[in-house]
Amino acid sequence: MRRNWLLAAVALAMSVSTSGCAVVLLGSAFPAGSSSPTGSSLPPNRYGFEMSEADQYLADTAAFVRSLDPCGFLTEADLAALGTVVQLRPDGELSTCSASLNSGRSSATDSVSIDLNGYQPTSDDTDYEQITIGDEQVYLDNSSQGSCRIGFPLRDEFEGSAPGPMDGFHTESGRGFATIDVYRADADACSAAKSATETALRLLEDPPLRADSKYNLPLASRDVCAVLEHLPATWTVDRWNPPSDPYRCHFTASSATFEDNVAMLDVTLDYVDGDMRSNDRKTVEQGGYTVETRGSESACFADIVLGNPVLGMPEKDDTAALFARTVPTLTVLTDQCESAVALAVAAADVLTG
Repeated sequence: MRRNWLLAAVALAMSVSTSGCAVVLLGSAFPAGSSSPTGSSLPPNRYGFEMSEADQYLADTAAFVRSLDPCGFLTEADLAALGTVVQLRPDGELSTCSASLNSGRSSATDSVSIDLNGYQPTSDDTDYEQITIGDEQVYLDNSSQGSCRIGFPLRDEFEGSAPGPMDGFHTESGRGFATIDVYRADADACSAAKSATETALRLLEDPPLRADSKYNLPLASRDVCAVLEHLPATWTVDRWNPPSDPYRCHFTASSATFEDNVAMLDVTLDYVDGDMRSNDRKTVEQGGYTVETRGSESACFADIVLGNPVLGMPEKDDTAALFARTVPTLTVLTDQCESAVALAVAAADVLTG
């Protein structure tokens, strides 16, 4: 399911690119420090690309989210009010943290989780109700029995200008959205979700940082788009989308080494459960890395494990912590395995160097 979503995400990124507003074409950008034909001065470039003020806001949001510790937003006080914490850990992706709790009222396990790269509701989402927590407008969804989700922005709205249809995209996407999900088997999930969201919004004034996290996730603060400056020498970047997603980079490239253009290319950095990894893989040794590939005729994923497994609740050596073992993995998606492996090796060097 997640991999199919990745392909859809790449397709969405490509469809956004056709507007000509959120993307820069290599060779058509103006030199750093110069002015556009309209006379406006462009901000400093990134990875060799000139960026508009709106695109810079997207990239800054991604960097801001990478600097935050998701588990730091699930405070001991909020969790203790719900029960005994039996597990607390990053939950499958670098932007997430999840707590499992024993309420003492039943054998069921309750949970509270946060995703700092969460779903951004729109006015068309009928399941969401706009409410106010503190001074912030947030989105509440209690459509599932026993569960409650609240989405809230991480930054103020973008106040600059962006061309035509991209204006709303930058205004909203550039803010970054987090979601808090609460499940309670026999109690009010939304009251707990509101309390956790109130705490999170207050903490944004002086947020918990990755640098202070008890979880050893050094790759979580690295910018995956930095690979754009360290691609194999034969590659030329044709198109790049400045991201608001902190752990994904979309671009297309071409290379004399490969017969066809790399039509779709996606770099992600996830923590995946080691026991859930597919057996339908081929292994390649390249550049000092073991690269696992999986794919079809039109798409190929290349995965490299980077670093040691991460345990949940690192201060405790109990059964729950051992079962929470996750594996840091770099995943690259292109239209063929040869190019996926080459890019995965280049990206691994950047992220671990």
